[in-house]
Amino acid sequence: MQKMENVRQLVSQGTKRLKAAGVPEADYDARQLLFACTGLTEASFLADPGRTVSADQQEQYLNMLALREKRIPLQHILGKAWFYGREFFVSGDVLIPRPDTEILVEEALRVIRPGDSVLDVCTGSGCILLTLACEQKLQAALGTDISAKALEMAEKNRRHLQQDIQAESLAFARGDLLEPAAGRRFDVIVSNPPYICSGVIADLDPEVRDHDPRLALDGGEDGLDFYRQIAGGAGEHLVPGGSIFLEIGYDQAEAVKRILRHASFTDIAVIRDYGGNDRVVRGVYGRS
Repeated sequence: MQKMENVRQLVSQGTKRLKAAGVPEADYDARQLLFACTGLTEASFLADPGRTVSADQQEQYLNMLALREKRIPLQHILGKAWFYGREFFVSGDVLIPRPDTEILVEEALRVIRPGDSVLDVCTGSGCILLTLACEQKLQAALGTDISAKALEMAEKNRRHLQQDIQAESLAFARGDLLEPAAGRRFDVIVSNPPYICSGVIADLDPEVRDHDPRLALDGGEDGLDFYRQIAGGAGEHLVPGGSIFLEIGYDQAEAVKRILRHASFTDIAVIRDYGGNDRVVRGVYGRS
């Protein structure tokens, strides 16, 4: 019979196993996995660390630990991630929403006004577009992605957040970058496109390299392929004076600024994330 451990012992055991597997923030992950199996919260765990759990819960916890030891992302094991204060469903078919991308949302919300329309290119889980649509009364919102599996996840998140969405219309469409927006213009374009250099992907952490979809990572030889394509076609899909917001890699600001200038964008600015790294480039189209 399997020995029944209390929750403090289970977390201690889990932390040791994850540390040995090279998992960063092993203690946090061990606790989150336990909470997912038992329904405990941080407060209830701290209030009664000596409580025991059922045999089924303990077995489920140990099985989840085994997955995390293989460097499967915590969010994939839990099936969800938090972004801008909301819960989003995730899977191996979409990029896991990350706190750095909240900077993109914050900057776009400084510009977006009630009644505006927003296009989200490479929408993935839909976390950017859905957050904007929950935070502001949009007239229209469209998210595009080439991956059918990603769009299934975006639709699932749309249904999950339906009561919070303020947009008059919100849709996701499959296609290459701007193609699904043919014939339409928007006040704002946002995008977190693939921007990792092809040759660097093999050196990324296992959680990203082996479990994020390569389609959402690979930005070509210099990491800039998608910026060129999006910026080059954005003018056909923005109203005069419309804005674009692009998430970037920490060392891509100057290159993306040049790409936007070449595509007739002005008022170009770079915004840093909370770690002090360049994270978002914004620009305005059709303003002299």
